[in-house]
Amino acid sequence: MKAPKIILVVFGLLGLGLIVLSALFERIEPGVIGVKQNMWGAAGVIPKDHMVGYHYGVTGVHKWYALDRRTHFLTFTQAEDQVGGSRRHANAQEEPPLEIRTRDNNPVSVDVTVTYKIIPGEAHMIVAEGQKDAYKSRVASQVRGVLREELAVLIPRDFVNTDMRLDLTREILPTLEVELAGLHVRPEAILIRAVRFLPGFESKLQETQLTQQKAELAKSKRKVEDAMGATGKIEKETEAMAKELRASWDKRLQEASSNNQVLVATILAEAEIYLNRVRPQADARYETLIADGQLAVDKAEALRDELRNAALDTRGGRILQARDAAQNLDIESVTLNSNDPSVPSIIDIDELTSLLIGDSADESKDESDD
Repeated sequence: MKAPKIILVVFGLLGLGLIVLSALFERIEPGVIGVKQNMWGAAGVIPKDHMVGYHYGVTGVHKWYALDRRTHFLTFTQAEDQVGGSRRHANAQEEPPLEIRTRDNNPVSVDVTVTYKIIPGEAHMIVAEGQKDAYKSRVASQVRGVLREELAVLIPRDFVNTDMRLDLTREILPTLEVELAGLHVRPEAILIRAVRFLPGFESKLQETQLTQQKAELAKSKRKVEDAMGATGKIEKETEAMAKELRASWDKRLQEASSNNQVLVATILAEAEIYLNRVRPQADARYETLIADGQLAVDKAEALRDELRNAALDTRGGRILQARDAAQNLDIESVTLNSNDPSVPSIIDIDELTSLLIGDSADESKDESDD
């Protein structure tokens, strides 16, 4: 039971704290300038602009005013949604269009938009002067007077000239800034949005504009033709230069090709001469070396045969030949007579050798035994 009571007490204290904070502090939203007024004593409006955040102010003791610190849009126009001279947005207001008479005594209706802001640090002055709800209408009245006076110096064709309009608005801005300084606002830009003359004069003005546009178009076409002529001339000059360069390079290439062909022919001729001079010598040398080599081979073979014959003509040579003959005999069948021991055995190579060469084999055997 104690825990729920504690929770209730905590929430109660939090709620009470929030109430106390809301009673002691005022929240200023973004895009708003807060102005505080002391309702007790002779202090009146506090000479300070309060920006976004929480600021000290006791409910019942201080009163807060909120002024829009965003850019204000003041538009003089024939908008259909105009209601009571202002739009639904707090920072936008509409007024009837400017009706002026030009320097040449032509009536004209002009739509203009002027943007302005409250001068930083002077919002509290607007409240102190009691202009919190009226400063916008006073600004509109002041701007209307200045614009009607300054735009009256133009003539109809001046309104058609964009550069002239822009120059004039830039010249008007410093004058307007001085006039609005007493209302604690500063103009930022002036935009002439539309200009309307009387129907008949409007048609003549449109014809004048069309004539001027045609003249400008003719100038532009002339510039295009001149540019195309210049471009055509440059193209022809470029083509001529390209042909000249191409011919020059073809000539140089032909000369280089001819020189290379002559050089190649000269090298081939010199190579042929060298080949005809050196090849017979090389062939002769080759044949001589081949002949000398063959002679040396023949001499070696003859010496080999001579030495072999000499070796075979000796007693040992004859024995070697007899042994080779005995080893190479191909005897399909042998009949042995065990009763006659004088019959030689083909297994006994020495005895078979002795049989093939006679008694000399016995002598050689005796010599080998010794």
